[in-house]
Amino acid sequence: MLGGNRIFLRNFAEASAHVVNLLGRRLEADTVMVVSGEGPIGTVVEVFNRELPLAREGQEIPFGSEFFASLADARRDLPVVIPQTSKHSLTRAQYPAEGAEERSLIGFPLSYSDGRKFGGLIMLGAEGFFEKGDLELAASMVLFLSYAAESEGRQQEDRERIDRLNADKQNMEAAAEAYRGEAQAARQSTQQKADFLAFMTHEIRNSLNGSIAMSDLLASTELEPQQQEYLEMIRSSNQFLMTLANNILDYSKLEAGKQSLDVSLLDPASTIEDVASLMAPRAIEKRVELILDVEDRLPMFVQGDAGKLRQILLNLLGNAVKFTHQGEILVKVHQAPPESEGEIRLEVSVRDTGIGIAADKLAGLFQTYQQVHDSEGRSHYGGTGLGLAITRNLIELMGGRISVFSAPGVGTDFQVSLPFAPYAEFDSTTMAPLKLNDLRVLVVDDNPTALAVLERLLSAWEACPSGASTAEEARSLLDRETFDLVLLDMHFLDLAETISDSTGAPPIALLAPLGTAPQLSNMSDVRFTVFKPLRRLQLYSALSAIKS
Repeated sequence: MLGGNRIFLRNFAEASAHVVNLLGRRLEADTVMVVSGEGPIGTVVEVFNRELPLAREGQEIPFGSEFFASLADARRDLPVVIPQTSKHSLTRAQYPAEGAEERSLIGFPLSYSDGRKFGGLIMLGAEGFFEKGDLELAASMVLFLSYAAESEGRQQEDRERIDRLNADKQNMEAAAEAYRGEAQAARQSTQQKADFLAFMTHEIRNSLNGSIAMSDLLASTELEPQQQEYLEMIRSSNQFLMTLANNILDYSKLEAGKQSLDVSLLDPASTIEDVASLMAPRAIEKRVELILDVEDRLPMFVQGDAGKLRQILLNLLGNAVKFTHQGEILVKVHQAPPESEGEIRLEVSVRDTGIGIAADKLAGLFQTYQQVHDSEGRSHYGGTGLGLAITRNLIELMGGRISVFSAPGVGTDFQVSLPFAPYAEFDSTTMAPLKLNDLRVLVVDDNPTALAVLERLLSAWEACPSGASTAEEARSLLDRETFDLVLLDMHFLDLAETISDSTGAPPIALLAPLGTAPQLSNMSDVRFTVFKPLRRLQLYSALSAIKS
């Protein structure tokens, strides 16, 4: 399946179709087919025929997994090569010589990671048409197909897990609604129990949304390292859910004013970047750009409650993604002047271009069970109406404050100010200055906010950035100036190809949404890809390698 300049393959059948068409175009093969089967007879999954219909989809042929297993094991997984099909016992009946024309056959076994064979990739062509390069290309496609088959099985397991999570979430939401109705007519103690259950339901939804988002992202990738990374994120979300279960009395403590802070060593920049990466798949799915603008000279470490900071950011970003259907979400973080001696104060702004909030709804925004986006008392967007009330309580518990500015059709800006204690084990709580020593970078991004953030960040690192929001502006700057690197958004892949084809072109780096896989086979000048939302140290490390 095509998506812009990217290719997304949803299952083994689509991967097989992509491979047979690719090899059919690249090689001088009459027929390319993918065969799948667990026994001695294989079934053609996908086929490419150049002229004669030598095979068809669904056809049963004697090239099953047992055939490949017996030959491949004996030959140490080398490809099966039959130079003349009319003279081989397996193929003479199906592919005899036609007149004076003889055919060659080459077959590669398809294997799971445990070594089990489940089919093969088979190519037919004129006698002796296969060259070394053909074999190498076909071998790489076999690895890809084997991975795709195994990945499809894992995706099915993920879908089943998501279905179970969705069913649990619906049951919990139904239970919370039932308790809420009973609480309206019950005594104060019953009301408190219902509030507690609703609180737990809301927080469990946050964690489930994290698991679901990461599972969706895992299903869309074909890279093993990325897959492992996203699985670790899922495990992190599930661990967070277990922590909630183990601390089920926290809500009552919060209401009674007995909730305490778990103060420990905290890296504020990494914590905020981690939360943004967790929410990014949902924003990408809605085609909303999530932008991070983290001040370069933030303290490297502070002392504070990382879990509550994470919970606050998840609630605010979750709302921003839910109510934003186009445009962008900007998370801006900077250090503010301290308001008391010995504190480090950070200010976080979560600004979106979503549906906004009417002025008469702002007063009740942080009250329990308030739904500001509803129709005749029923919310179109769902939720318990507890998220912002919990967020405000957590912020106030940490000694901070929250404010909101909004207008219907324009968007919403939540601004949070939080105090932290310095980390006394370091002489300086700020990272050593990052320097790129006049690295000349052309930044190309059609989002003005993202472009401005990148230019400001590069300037702070003492690079020399020049920005362009269109391909025409970028080409004009390239004609007039010399650059060490072109850093461009993935929307400009055509421009990347143009730059790569020009003589003496600077190297290129791509900015791509998290979880995408740009097709870069024809662009040798692309040095690396940095994923959005940007992590500062990852970007800096990549740029430093260019400079060195």
